[in-house]
Amino acid sequence: MRPWPWILVVAAALVLWAHEVPFPAQGRLDAHSPFTLLAAMRVPIVVLLAAAAAGWIAAALLLARPVLAPVVLLLAAVASAVQIAPRVLGTSGPMPSGGPAVTILSANVLRSEVAPATLVALVRRTRAQVVALPEANAVLARRTARALQAATGRPWTALTDARGGPDDDGSARPTSLLVRSNLRPRRLAPPSSTSGAHGAVRVRLTLVGGRPMTFSAVHPLPPALLASQAAWRANLLRLRPQCRAGEVLAGDFNATLDHSPFRALIGAGCHDAASDRGEGLRATWTGGPLGITRPAIDHVLSGGRWRATKAGVLRIAGSDHRAVWARVASE
Repeated sequence: MRPWPWILVVAAALVLWAHEVPFPAQGRLDAHSPFTLLAAMRVPIVVLLAAAAAGWIAAALLLARPVLAPVVLLLAAVASAVQIAPRVLGTSGPMPSGGPAVTILSANVLRSEVAPATLVALVRRTRAQVVALPEANAVLARRTARALQAATGRPWTALTDARGGPDDDGSARPTSLLVRSNLRPRRLAPPSSTSGAHGAVRVRLTLVGGRPMTFSAVHPLPPALLASQAAWRANLLRLRPQCRAGEVLAGDFNATLDHSPFRALIGAGCHDAASDRGEGLRATWTGGPLGITRPAIDHVLSGGRWRATKAGVLRIAGSDHRAVWARVASE
């Protein structure tokens, strides 16, 4: 018996299930190159492998060859598809009702290149009251806050964490947050992160009826290309305390639901708004070398008694990301 069919099957299974394969002392296999980048492409890989397995089975039957290897490959792909399916089906859990609610928007603005008018249009379309802006410097945040006040007739507060950079920092490092001022935002210490991480802004908000919400705009580091993923993994895992504490987070997480460090946030108590509302396979990033795979790396996460009642994905003119938004309510 030739070994190559089984070598292909084992390799494909490792790619499909890398987030479940233990790696000694270092979490899961997907937290290591090249599996981190392959995990970001899991959805199209599932489709391709299922089609390849079906074709392989058909050819084997026609040629009277063994079919066990392609059948195992097809089963591995189908099992992956079953795990992914809830992202488009949504949750069957009870919907929040009667409690305070807030609409949250996250928009990566590509090194502060997106125009304030574009962001104002997104806010007006979604009726967002809280806006996370990964890669937005302080200058863009203040300009957008003024534009929102002019457009809505209500004051907005702009907060920025540039990690020591200038107000007009044109890199991906700064992260900003816009909050409608009637929510009385009070800045808190940001989520803990590793040295060199992108900025993060964490605030305490006061919703209708005096209900408090702790919210963070975050932007963990992206995975490295064929190098150590230690910083990427650590950035994500250090957000677990916020999930355990029942907080709400939004931003560019640089990770999908097929990455074990991001799944650790779900395990710590967070819920992915898009997945809960059946929008979990909507692309949020179309740039860079993996852009053609259209991974969903931008998220709104809610912990504790907060749950998403609505969610969606919208195009952002001038960015290689798409905006994600969610209406989050208290149970």
